[in-house]
Amino acid sequence: MPDRETIENRRLQRELRAKRARAREARRRRNIRVFFLCTIFSIVVIISSIVVIAHSISDKKEHRDKGIKAFNESSYEEALKEFSISINTEQWFSSKMDYDTELYIAACYMRQGEYAEASKQYKKLTDEYSSSKTSLDRDTIMGMMFLADALEQANTGDISDATISQLKKEYEAGNVSMSIFLGTSYQQMGNYEEMVNYYTIYADKFGINTYIAYQLSAYYLDIGDTETATDYVNKGMNAEDDLYLDMLQFNDIIITEKNHDYVGALNKARALTEAYPDNETYKREYDFLDSRVNIDTTPVHTESDAD
Repeated sequence: MPDRETIENRRLQRELRAKRARAREARRRRNIRVFFLCTIFSIVVIISSIVVIAHSISDKKEHRDKGIKAFNESSYEEALKEFSISINTEQWFSSKMDYDTELYIAACYMRQGEYAEASKQYKKLTDEYSSSKTSLDRDTIMGMMFLADALEQANTGDISDATISQLKKEYEAGNVSMSIFLGTSYQQMGNYEEMVNYYTIYADKFGINTYIAYQLSAYYLDIGDTETATDYVNKGMNAEDDLYLDMLQFNDIIITEKNHDYVGALNKARALTEAYPDNETYKREYDFLDSRVNIDTTPVHTESDAD
């Protein structure tokens, strides 16, 4: 019969084996829980990735690209439709693209002559402005809003002496931004000397935009001063906005033609008509230059015709 010490040793060994067995079971259960949690986490990551990809590969950019194409073809209603769809299509990390699309929407209104709507759009963009959203600075966008407001006022044709007096009073009080309102007002009235004066003041203070550059280059072209017209075209080409860039490019073609560089003018006209294929004015100019450069040397009448 085993002695007491042997019995006690056996009991301790049994307890040790039981303790080890319980530890192994605890580890097994813990490993199962860890595996389960890792599996759930992996599923969540996969689902989240699918959602991110779904948001990232939406047709938002496709509609934006269609809008830009329509804009370049002067189909502004179609462009607005596509831009609206793009803006209203949800997609993560698209705030910069949306902001640029909103600028296109404002440009559509400007080119359609819906200046009040354009002004509202520019106001919205200045309120939501962030340098991370666009390469334009806030003052440039504010300038476009002022231009839209000025064109809306001029568009009504209701420019009285009292209106001019009020604008001048505001300008003389230190509000230099009124110079663009005065410039458009005098332009509408046919007072081009004052138009040039106030547009120049505005450009010197706030920087030139493509609209002012276009109007001044057109004015100097009309009076035969191609050198000054060229200067304004070049300034407009370097402006921050591109709202009236194609019109500036057209003036550049006319200047090049007047300088008797028909080949250069034709090359510029070809590029412009490729960018704006539905613009009849640009197409007519291209056709004229093409006929001037590529003259058909085939005789209209031949000896066989006489026979």
